[in-house]
Amino acid sequence: MEYLEITELGTPELFAKVQDHAPALQQGVPTIIIDGAILQGYETHETTGVRLAGMVDACRTSEDGCLPFRDFLASDAEDVEVLTAAGGTCTEHCETDTGKYTLNLWFIGPVDLTIMSLPALSILLGFLDGFNPCAMWVLITLLTLLINTHDNKKVWIIGGTFLFVSGAVYYLFIAAWLNVFLLIGYNMWVQKVIGLVAIGGGGFYLYEAFGKDPNVCKVTNLSRRQRTIARMKEIMEYSAWPAMVLGVAILAVSVNMIELVCTAGLPAIFTQILAFNNVTDLARYGYIGLYILMYMIDDFAIFAIAVFTLHATGLTTKYRRFTLIFGGALMYALGLLLIFAPEALTFN
Repeated sequence: MEYLEITELGTPELFAKVQDHAPALQQGVPTIIIDGAILQGYETHETTGVRLAGMVDACRTSEDGCLPFRDFLASDAEDVEVLTAAGGTCTEHCETDTGKYTLNLWFIGPVDLTIMSLPALSILLGFLDGFNPCAMWVLITLLTLLINTHDNKKVWIIGGTFLFVSGAVYYLFIAAWLNVFLLIGYNMWVQKVIGLVAIGGGGFYLYEAFGKDPNVCKVTNLSRRQRTIARMKEIMEYSAWPAMVLGVAILAVSVNMIELVCTAGLPAIFTQILAFNNVTDLARYGYIGLYILMYMIDDFAIFAIAVFTLHATGLTTKYRRFTLIFGGALMYALGLLLIFAPEALTFN
């Protein structure tokens, strides 16, 4: 008998090899493999315990004996069925109590977090993460200064540079989060800590939603905002284009470093989910790209409005408050899933 602890280095890779033989197998413990048969979960000694004893006795009394675990991994077995602890066969859609992980959204109806795909999760979390006032006020102020120059070329180049660098910095930040979790490997305690962070972040979102003005960044104080505005005005006075582009790029980096304080919660949740899903590295970075695209969509909208109407405007307080309430509820739900049912966030 070989016992493997999922939190140990190398074990997640072995589990992934088991999933190659049984694509329907979700991440979960205990996962028991006897003579090439896979059983996941444990109910009681009288049910699952008796069943396991029967499986062991059956292979021991057979002429061929029990197939060792390593020989099973090296075999060419495909589409091995996954038995549930209660005795049924779970091959694709396993029945679980998921009612508490369903959000009832008035505009689209019930949303079951346990059946979402990674692309859908990337789109949803990225979209919610984008509505952050810490960098938005900088974009609106910058666009206002650019529009007052009456130079469309400057609006496109300087405004576009700010958006591109902001997206690139955030992409690198999320990629770094992902690599930390991949380096750590599957760790139950890290997962539960991230779940607690998600619940705390959900509480912060709701606190922000019901504050005096959710469009005001609580991280930057008045003096820092004044220094940032002075820096933007200084950049507008540069005569050389390279110096102007470099100046706004540095500004975008510094502003987004501040914004990371506001939005560390959702990227941590997202990258933790990406890390324990059995997908290729290319797919993971592709999902991050999708996340960033949705993260930037509100900035793109503000930029487009500024270009075509020559007026820079932001989100209304009512709309910002709605996204914070929805985001807070979603973070609560994801935090509960990470702590109590992480297998529900494993996607085929």
